[in-house]
Amino acid sequence: MAWLEEEIDAAPRGTQFTMGVVSEDHANWGATEPLCKPQTGASANSLTQNARLIDDRYHELFLAPLNARLESMVSASGADRSPIMESLQALVSDSAGFVTFKGDRRIVIVSDLLQHSATLSFYRGGDWESFRSSPDFQRIGTTLNGAEVQIYQIPRPTEGVRDPAILDDFWVNYFERQGSHRPLVKRLGDL
Repeated sequence: MAWLEEEIDAAPRGTQFTMGVVSEDHANWGATEPLCKPQTGASANSLTQNARLIDDRYHELFLAPLNARLESMVSASGADRSPIMESLQALVSDSAGFVTFKGDRRIVIVSDLLQHSATLSFYRGGDWESFRSSPDFQRIGTTLNGAEVQIYQIPRPTEGVRDPAILDDFWVNYFERQGSHRPLVKRLGDL
């Protein structure tokens, strides 16, 4: 997961990291306690600060808890449903100040993007047009207004999805409707 380490390393000091998981169990939705990225030893003033002590604190109080949360999310077992939209909305709603924060906001999504819930399912032939004409469409807000969105797409077999090309179309339209910038997508290969 070098790409994720790069995201963490590139984030400026003071960046708040809040995570959520896509789960068929509604009780697992929402945000983890936020972790703010502290100073690292590399940025320590050699005359007035102890770089080793700062690095120890960085690893103990920030990096270790962050990695533990990521590990627990990655090791979650497969599910029968994948309510990506609903889980994302719960994460944003549960992240204090996300909607009202005036600075840079960034969402990093690691997913196969195969939405499958009662609201919309790509496996049942759902696409942007069918979602847009459904009553659930009115529930979308603009909670991502101005946010940057980075998606790391995990490769998964798309058997049962009538047209895999609808994934890109759907998510571009979804994030546009939410008010975010156009998502940047990196597809993670497994071969």
